[in-house]
Amino acid sequence: MRFISSLAICLIMTNNALANKEIEPYSQETCQKIYESIGTFVLLADTEWKKEKEKKAMFYSTAASNYATIYETVCSK
Repeated sequence: MRFISSLAICLIMTNNALANKEIEPYSQETCQKIYESIGTFVLLADTEWKKEKEKKAMFYSTAASNYATIYETVCSK
């Protein structure tokens, strides 16, 4: 029981410490590469979808979505 309590306290403290951290924007060059990767993954997803390979299409689509989230978070400010 003490272990669980200690673990919970550590997690709460860590979470609070990271919540206040400012996110530094990426360089323009890095943002451009991320942006290009989004387009590549969308193109690959579309290609696989047309071949009726739904699993691969979903994989590439998810990757594009994840990269878009990263781009919005650290590049579009």
